[in-house]
Amino acid sequence: MKKISIFILAVLQLFLVTACKTQPTENGKLQVYTSFYAMYDFAKQIGGDKADVYLLCPAGQEPHDFEPTAQDIAKLSDADIFIYNGMGMEHWTDSVTASLGGDVVKVKTTDNIKLNKFTAGDPHVWLNPDNAYIQLKSIADAFKEKDPANKNYYEKNLKENKEKIQRLIADLETAKNMFSSHRIVVSHYAYKHLCHMLDISQYAVNTSDNSGEPTPSRMAEIEDYIKENNIKYIFTEPLSTSDIMKTIAEDTGCEILVLDPFEGNAENKDYFKVMYENIAALTEALN
Repeated sequence: MKKISIFILAVLQLFLVTACKTQPTENGKLQVYTSFYAMYDFAKQIGGDKADVYLLCPAGQEPHDFEPTAQDIAKLSDADIFIYNGMGMEHWTDSVTASLGGDVVKVKTTDNIKLNKFTAGDPHVWLNPDNAYIQLKSIADAFKEKDPANKNYYEKNLKENKEKIQRLIADLETAKNMFSSHRIVVSHYAYKHLCHMLDISQYAVNTSDNSGEPTPSRMAEIEDYIKENNIKYIFTEPLSTSDIMKTIAEDTGCEILVLDPFEGNAENKDYFKVMYENIAALTEALN
């Protein structure tokens, strides 16, 4: 049977809404759906105990490959707010948001983020804390629009997160000033925003032209790059297989560290914990 497109599923759900709509909770809280874990965490940071926040892509699943089910889309039709990243991070959101009614506030959190020649093409914008704050503010604005009675509560949570982000930026700058090397080898190009902020260049094992297992010639290029630049550590990700990285490490004598792009988090860590773990990993690798 041919796979039905997400858009067709969404339309079908709207026609069948009386049969399959989920009922919103009756606790007076905002009903908020988020596309993947980073958006879920940001929504929780702002919503606190005034919102029921739901995650569509399971926390331990790779969000680039996620496909919402018909049931997921039915739930979205009952949401007060739907929060997503955009910029190609979730390939399915354009068709789904077009099918949702006007009562659902759609928050594309990257709308106000400016890119440059160094960061274009990378949807992982939140790895630069300045961008993360813009996304948090977009979420807070939507919460205030939908729930003006709790405006001050959301503003307070945004302010508290802004203070945390300012401290995080200062700590990133401190780490940057200590780096003696400025090259990292990573699983894939997920770190443009973080690298641009820290004056680091990333070399990816899997590139846009080579998203599968590297060919023998590609492996030779990677290992030559590591040896020529005296790289002692390579970075993998929590959600990706490390078999290729293990082979590279064995061939080059490198050690493997984790650099978390905060896409999906099976351990329910928040943004700040992950970012400080990333600082520690980069500090170990680049000093």
